[in-house]
Amino acid sequence: MKKFILTSILVFSSPLLFASNEPFSGSARALGLGNATLTFSDAYSVLNNQAAMAFRKNISFSLFAEQRYFQNELGYYAAGLTLPTKKGAFGLSINYNGFDLYNEQKIGLGYAMLFSKNISGSLQIDYLSTSIAEYGTSSAFTFEAGLLVKINDQLKGAAHVFNPVAVKSGFAVEKVPTVFQLGLSYEPGKKVLLSAEVEKDIDNAARFKAGVEYKIVDVLHLRGGIETNPSQYGLGVGINVKQLKIDIAASYHQVLGVTPAFSLNYVFEKKKK
Repeated sequence: MKKFILTSILVFSSPLLFASNEPFSGSARALGLGNATLTFSDAYSVLNNQAAMAFRKNISFSLFAEQRYFQNELGYYAAGLTLPTKKGAFGLSINYNGFDLYNEQKIGLGYAMLFSKNISGSLQIDYLSTSIAEYGTSSAFTFEAGLLVKINDQLKGAAHVFNPVAVKSGFAVEKVPTVFQLGLSYEPGKKVLLSAEVEKDIDNAARFKAGVEYKIVDVLHLRGGIETNPSQYGLGVGINVKQLKIDIAASYHQVLGVTPAFSLNYVFEKKKK
């Protein structure tokens, strides 16, 4: 009973801990870069901005796990599968955060296609579910959409919206947020990648995110990032071993502490004919 009371306080009073089905970034690479990865076309695009899947050539699979502020009850886990085709790319994503007394799940099925060689767009249908002990489970459907533009070889721009129709959960205390994102990334050279984003939940103040990635060698990347509202700082490292990529990162909140994260993805090579 004591655990349930504590959980209720956390769930209903702290948007920093539980965000009512708010979309989270789906990789340790993102966490290390201040979650400014909207323009990135990688195996984690299925979990971040599905429009970037259209530029993927090979099937890829990704896994992600983080433990917010080292609390077992605040675990977040995600998995994604990207399946490119001749007409576009399909993506399947599964997200889970919370624990037995309170948890949220999201299952998304998305599709991305190229409008031109430099512009892609996406649409994803999401099934959202929230479970609260002694209250039951509430579910809803919504969607998200994305856009990615390759302005030139060095500069990319992207946009993404989650839940634009303001779908609500069945729980009176639950509100599924509507979130808009705009992002830019710039590669001044082969070793450095800079990224920045603005995120706006229609009910909260805008957040600014920025990150830098430095490639020491092909197999080792270093990352750093920052977020505002609330202020958080991220550090990370990426290890690339052929088709397997491993990312480790941590973010720091000056009040709540450290969030460690781990992710990996595997890209399947196409068979040579």
